[in-house]
Amino acid sequence: MDIQLFDFEKNILKGKEKEKIMLSDDEINEKYEIGEARIVTEQGSIKLPLVKEIFSSDKYERKPIYQRRITWDTKKRSRLIESFIMNIPVPPVFMYEIDFGKYEVMDGLQRISTIIDFYTDVFELEGLTEWPELNGKKYSELPKKIKEGIDRRQISMVSLLKESAKTLMQEQKMKRMVFERLNTGGVKLEEQEIRNALYDGEFNRMCKRLSENKTFRKLWGIPVDIKNDDNLKELDNLDIVDSLDVTEELATNNLYMRMYDVELVLRFFSMRHVKEFSGQLADFLDRCLIVGNELLEQDKDKIKLFEELFLTTIEKANALFGTDAFCQYKEIRGKLKWSKPQKMIYDAMMLSLTKYEIDLNYDFEKIHIKKYMEKKYVEKMELFNGKKQSKNDILERMIFFDEVIHNILEGKINE
Repeated sequence: MDIQLFDFEKNILKGKEKEKIMLSDDEINEKYEIGEARIVTEQGSIKLPLVKEIFSSDKYERKPIYQRRITWDTKKRSRLIESFIMNIPVPPVFMYEIDFGKYEVMDGLQRISTIIDFYTDVFELEGLTEWPELNGKKYSELPKKIKEGIDRRQISMVSLLKESAKTLMQEQKMKRMVFERLNTGGVKLEEQEIRNALYDGEFNRMCKRLSENKTFRKLWGIPVDIKNDDNLKELDNLDIVDSLDVTEELATNNLYMRMYDVELVLRFFSMRHVKEFSGQLADFLDRCLIVGNELLEQDKDKIKLFEELFLTTIEKANALFGTDAFCQYKEIRGKLKWSKPQKMIYDAMMLSLTKYEIDLNYDFEKIHIKKYMEKKYVEKMELFNGKKQSKNDILERMIFFDEVIHNILEGKINE
């Protein structure tokens, strides 16, 4: 049974592959002379006591939609302050000029927020190693000389000016180059964090919304955020960066924290075009997100079709397989056990599930699917070698799940 695509999805990735460009030495020299692929920057610095005033003005967007979810705990924030006390160089804040004289923070939001919160006594210093005498103190409680020393410190700023890019495509390319070369707080940006920064649009926002689905989070072991919405602060007024004011359990979950959850949703829609897959998976996902944004920008009514497809498919996975849905029964430390959820199973299973009508009210537990799956995984263990990630490997696993789901629905699992 073939992958079922909406009519408007057919052939949408055709002709979107990147072409290799060969240039002569003379052409390369000319490219350099005219300044192509060269970023225009401006550098400066801000005294720490002025950070709040400057970044609270309407000239600076501290929380653009592409900011990632990683949060700093009090120890990390305190270590930054200790670096200022000791005058240890701190990485600069990177800004992007979205309009002349107006900027958004590309990299450094945690540093900015830490400085603001420290000067407004939001947190006490904790875990300092070189200045343990200051642990437990807020800014207002510090000895006079320490405060005077900190007040003299500055944080550097690098602004990427608007003339660096003349078109949206050039802007996206430039931002990708910057993001790929930046480390924030010593933590390398993941591919989905870069995508979120570069390719925001209706499709990207839809993927983020769908990643909040409770069933999806349950099957991937991502905590469901249970904060009372009535008690949430207004996001624009937050000085403390706390992963969009979610529970600590969710904010520290690795899948959520690094936006892997959003990437999983993107993978579902991208794998529907697996027959167009070639090259690196990261590039393929980029391509699908860009095209998806273009498609939904032209017709937002298609969002409901995509959302319904994803939500129905995730409920099918839950109904048939429960919390083992994306797990593999395999040998772990010499014993056959169920693994944690795996992307290669998720990709193929979700593709197969889109092809079948399934009664979500039926009690599938009574037909012992788990035992059947244990047997099938052992029989076809070679299909689920983590190194097998080509287009053909994905399609082979899809065929495996086609057979499995067909046998379950036809009552053949005990034969």
